[in-house]
Amino acid sequence: MPLVLASAAGDRRFALAGRLPLVLGRDPVSDLPVLDPAVSRRHAELSLDEADALLRVTDLGSRNGTWINGARIRRGTARAGDTIAFGTVSFTVHPPDSAPTCDTPSPSATDPGRTRIRERPVPSTAQAVADVAASHERAAARLAQLVGIAQHLGRFGDLDSLLQAITSDLFQTFAADRVAILLASPDGTLETRVAQDRHGTIPRPIPRAIAHGVAARQVALLTNDAGRDSRTMGESVRQQAVKSAMAAPLLGEGRATIGVLYVDHVQDLAVFDDDDLALLVAFAGIAASAVERETAGQQLQQATRVRENFERYFTPRVAARIAAATSRVVPGGVRQPVVVLFSDIRGFTAIAESLPPAQMANQLNEYFAAMVDCVFRHDGALDKFICDAIMAYWGAPEAGDDDAARAVAAAFDMRRRLDALNARWRTDDRPELHAGIGIHAGDAFVGNIGSPQRLEFTLIGDTVNVANRLCRLAQAREILVSEPIQDLLGEAVVCHRRTDLHVARRSGPDGRVWQVERPT
Repeated sequence: MPLVLASAAGDRRFALAGRLPLVLGRDPVSDLPVLDPAVSRRHAELSLDEADALLRVTDLGSRNGTWINGARIRRGTARAGDTIAFGTVSFTVHPPDSAPTCDTPSPSATDPGRTRIRERPVPSTAQAVADVAASHERAAARLAQLVGIAQHLGRFGDLDSLLQAITSDLFQTFAADRVAILLASPDGTLETRVAQDRHGTIPRPIPRAIAHGVAARQVALLTNDAGRDSRTMGESVRQQAVKSAMAAPLLGEGRATIGVLYVDHVQDLAVFDDDDLALLVAFAGIAASAVERETAGQQLQQATRVRENFERYFTPRVAARIAAATSRVVPGGVRQPVVVLFSDIRGFTAIAESLPPAQMANQLNEYFAAMVDCVFRHDGALDKFICDAIMAYWGAPEAGDDDAARAVAAAFDMRRRLDALNARWRTDDRPELHAGIGIHAGDAFVGNIGSPQRLEFTLIGDTVNVANRLCRLAQAREILVSEPIQDLLGEAVVCHRRTDLHVARRSGPDGRVWQVERPT
């Protein structure tokens, strides 16, 4: 028959029924929670034998001991009328019809018609390991498992390999039919990264009712009949006929949820127990550290690649600032004032056709490297190479009052560097290259153009077209600028008006052209 535990103080009352063992302890999620400092977190396990109307009591290694009728026990039995003390907190065993009532209702144990579910707050990894050590009967073996897991998971250098190692260790550690690892995406949603049974990858989704509940509440969960437990009986649980399941959150720095570990059994009830849940919590703590380490490593590598990519187009100082401020590149941009420079090799097609492809490619690469170095030295940005032409700009993403002067200084620098290259190429009996340069200032659209799969940070607008037309008008070694550039330069350089040249504009009269001679 059922029995009732009533405290001597009259403030606690537990109705005991069913065949499942119940854990009494200070842990709030215990079957029989007794929130008293004299009671250990998992103090004792109680099993009801209804046929003989007795209660079997097992001490779980409590600090202050378990006592029946004044005698300390490791294992013992109690009947109606007996007194059981957990530490200094005493209870009397009563038949249900004679048990005293309790003014403050306390949680009752699981009755025969209910399924068994556990939720456990997730402590620090150190405390979780200590909890495993307190299990006594399997403590040594399970601590050895945790040490092996920690050593195993410390040997991987990429996230995918690490996740496969975690999966393998979960199968070796628990009697699970299936294992899954879910990781949080940047927007916080859970994405299944691994879902396997013992034969390989499975297409079926992991029950969302379990995984998302564990992640949101940051508790570890054990259920021994998931299809009937109110907190786990989602549609996917019913469809997949999940019987026993456990899940634990992966908590990263600042206790942020970075993922979930999940194991289940689709054939048998009551496959997992409280010790398994404690072990999974400790396992999750070790796995979370490893996942966070590899994720941080991947992010560092990605940030390095982003910065290196920006350094192809911007000076290292500007590239570092852009990379640090860029979280997600999306299409879009702004219209703003810029200075655009085009440089184009004269007669390049004929030169290219006269040389073997490899020799021409080597010479062109040498030329491009020298010209881009000149642009960067004057804080410009490289937009693109167009065949043998170079497009560079100033004023984006950072504008300066002297952008026009820097662009013209870069043009002079490019001409000097090309003269030096030609002198060496003559000595090596290689063809000389000569370029014309055009520079214009005005408003342009500046931003990311393309599709989400292929974006390019570039400039678009009539300002770009005018700079390109000026470049086409320039002869070898000439630097031609528009009137807006000449106005911005003032007396900083010597310019003279080219009355024989005009540059077409999208609207309004053709623009006047100036040839830059030298700095003043």
